[in-house]
Amino acid sequence: MIPTITGICICLCYHDAMNSPLEEMLSKANTEREAENFSESAKIYTECLQKAADTNDSEALIHCLGGQSLIYKILTRKDNNPIYRHLTLAFAKEAYEIGEREKDVIDGRTLSIAYSSYADALLMDGQIKESLPFFEKSLAVSTAEIPEKGRLKAHIGGVKFLLGEKNKGAALITEALTDIRTGDMNSYNIRVWETGCLNGLAKGEMIEGHKEKALSIIDESLKISVDHNLPIRKREAEEIKEKILADKTDFSL
Repeated sequence: MIPTITGICICLCYHDAMNSPLEEMLSKANTEREAENFSESAKIYTECLQKAADTNDSEALIHCLGGQSLIYKILTRKDNNPIYRHLTLAFAKEAYEIGEREKDVIDGRTLSIAYSSYADALLMDGQIKESLPFFEKSLAVSTAEIPEKGRLKAHIGGVKFLLGEKNKGAALITEALTDIRTGDMNSYNIRVWETGCLNGLAKGEMIEGHKEKALSIIDESLKISVDHNLPIRKREAEEIKEKILADKTDFSL
């Protein structure tokens, strides 16, 4: 495994202008994914994809494809099956290509998701250096609020850390955590992004040899994950803690 301090889940949110039936379906698909009901989530995303393709709704297509990619990224981390890895990349690349083709007409937030989905898939595939410019483009075009931009900033910090800019990377992740915490702390998305940042910081501390600090941070993440019913984050934090306790730094992508 390539050690990584990234892991900020792309929790897709939907544009207000998107037509209501699709928005509701996408929201349900996202909920099922976060509950680890992956088959049901994929089924709903596919239904959305068909409807969006029929109406040539580029924004909805990007959300559908990005959501599908994230399902297979999660499954890759659980199973490391090459089929899941290939599907993660394929769905994300299609989202990116639609974004690039339609970038002059879609909103900045959706375009940002197209870029970050592809960047996240590249990172999962071990293409660390290649992922950075797409994360940076995602942040540059984003019209999201500060907490969501913080999520992107955390990704950039994590990649910079892996590429050798450790101080700058760690500082960016810490800054991102502050940005994320300016949001509504009762929001599910905010808590997902917050724990992603904490998981990244814990990995970074362990890679730098600061075991006790890493344990303190991952325990904080684990508590938040339990208190706010974040099953995927909980499993990630447990896996990270297990490696820290075993003095290992081969963290999964």
